[in-house]
Amino acid sequence: MRKLTYLMLVGVVGVLISCQQQGKGSSHGSALKDSDDYYMQLVDRGVKYYQAYAVDSFVQTNQQIHQYLLRNEGRNDHAIKQLHAHWLKAQGVYYAALASKPDSGIIYTEEALRMMEQERMDPELRVITMLNRGDFYRQAGRFDMSADSYLRAMAVADSFQTSEDSRIAIYLGISTVYTFMDDFTHSAEWYQRCEQLLPKMSKPDQFIYYNNRGNDYYFQERYQEALPCFEKAAALVKDNPDKTWDYYTARTNIAEILINLKKAEEARPIVAEVDSFFHHVNFGILIYYVETEKMKLALLNGKTQDAVRMIQQENTPEEMIPAAKVMRLKTEEQAWLQTGNAAKAYQAHLALHAINDSIKTANMRMQMSTRLLEYEHDKRLLEQQQQIDHSRMTSRLAWALFATALMTVILLFVLYMMRRRKASMQALELRQQLIETRLRNTRNRLSPHFIYNALTHEMLAQQDGKTVNFNTLTQLLRRGLAIADTLTTTLEEELAFVDYYATIEGQQMGEEFKYERQVDEGIDMRQVILPAMTIQIFAENAIKHGLRPMRPQKGQQRLLTIHVSRQGDATLVEVLDNGEGLKKATSGKGHTGMKVVRQTIQMLNEKNEVPIQFGVGNYERDGVTGCRSWILLPDSYNYTLTTT
Repeated sequence: MRKLTYLMLVGVVGVLISCQQQGKGSSHGSALKDSDDYYMQLVDRGVKYYQAYAVDSFVQTNQQIHQYLLRNEGRNDHAIKQLHAHWLKAQGVYYAALASKPDSGIIYTEEALRMMEQERMDPELRVITMLNRGDFYRQAGRFDMSADSYLRAMAVADSFQTSEDSRIAIYLGISTVYTFMDDFTHSAEWYQRCEQLLPKMSKPDQFIYYNNRGNDYYFQERYQEALPCFEKAAALVKDNPDKTWDYYTARTNIAEILINLKKAEEARPIVAEVDSFFHHVNFGILIYYVETEKMKLALLNGKTQDAVRMIQQENTPEEMIPAAKVMRLKTEEQAWLQTGNAAKAYQAHLALHAINDSIKTANMRMQMSTRLLEYEHDKRLLEQQQQIDHSRMTSRLAWALFATALMTVILLFVLYMMRRRKASMQALELRQQLIETRLRNTRNRLSPHFIYNALTHEMLAQQDGKTVNFNTLTQLLRRGLAIADTLTTTLEEELAFVDYYATIEGQQMGEEFKYERQVDEGIDMRQVILPAMTIQIFAENAIKHGLRPMRPQKGQQRLLTIHVSRQGDATLVEVLDNGEGLKKATSGKGHTGMKVVRQTIQMLNEKNEVPIQFGVGNYERDGVTGCRSWILLPDSYNYTLTTT
């Protein structure tokens, strides 16, 4: 079911914004009558008439502008085209919002947009006109085109950085479309965005938000949540003489909610109040809507015959908005059921079902077909009934076949996409397995290399008569064997491993060797992740190629230092020695350990925007020279091997 007041209010969101914008930037002061400037002033005046619901003045102003355009048909300059675009836009508003002919409103609005784009008119105005188009498509039940209009308006607003007022109107429009499509999950998301902008909204926009949010709850039959929304909307415009129409419309919504909550005594005076107002302004659509509420009140109070009498006295105009027809038919069906008139109740039910189908499918062709069939039914005699029934059946069969064909195409497309996705996933899994195998093979080269170096070193040390620490050596060998299945480790575990290694080397080099760790304050080494054995390889190379060949002078020591510090959003680990340096030592490029480090990091870096960096080079610091190996580990680094 769709509420009529919802259609009327939301359908003019763009126009209200338009009035605010034009009032800011279109003042021409005192202009000569029968000039372009004078009629541009009439454009602004017409918008203000519309905002105040002075319908006659609004229509008369548009007619004056149209007469001026007719007198200047031969002109083709920018000024006259700009005025023409404004007039087309105003005509679209008239037909859609006042004459309840959204299709005509769409035609005028589309032409206005075409001219605005051709003349490169103000993007703000184009966005406003797109909003109107979205509102009119929604009023016509073409929700897909309505959503498309709002999204196009958002694209233009983003491109030209238009005002926040435009963005508010876009959010309100999109949320409204989702409400109409009964997609309340998405409507809630967009209403939450609107709610964040509530403090920045003008009172008219706040009114629209609360009114539309209330309708969203109403369609979900969440009446207790809808009521405070409508009450806030009414309070926003209560004392504003220019918003009398909005006030009584909000009051009408409040009455509808109270009736659904079965609070007849509270609803009755409000219904009488709004009925008096809409009869005074003689607006037929809303009079029809309030009459339906009066019927519902009679049924709620047990006055079924009063409701039936009102039903028999009222006729539904052909041009009445479908939402109002739905409300009336539901009320009629309930009244006939209470009186025991099953035949008339069934007729009302059939009519209600047909309209609901039309609204839910948003199929304008089906609506036109139904109207043509009804017209033929009124003109033709009883003997033509079979032909009409045959036409209906043919139409339904055609749509059934179309729906079946469409579902078949969709199903085939889904199956194709599933097979394609499956093949893609298999290819991705195979590639990932190849990458993991490549990395595992690369790292497996390190384990025998390290074990060989450690055992050879200790055997030579034993031959020289030096003491071998078998407990520490065992820990090293166990770690070396485990490295084949370990890609990463924590810095704490890595440095503990280096401690074992440095202990063994220190025993062999004697008191000349000194090893120390320097970790800056605030660094939690348990949280720092790095490729396993990277620091150990740096330390091994420093000792093997820098410190062991060194012949220190008396009083000089062989120094191995590991320094951990922070560098921005990364952790820097440095391995420093005071050995002979790279010029005298063998180049690190050919060493197995460094090759593994380089290949491991290269593969990991392929899937990270911020890479791990490392290097080896000579250094001089505080009078000490030697070799420096370093690695920079980003905090946000991802060590997961993926192929997506």
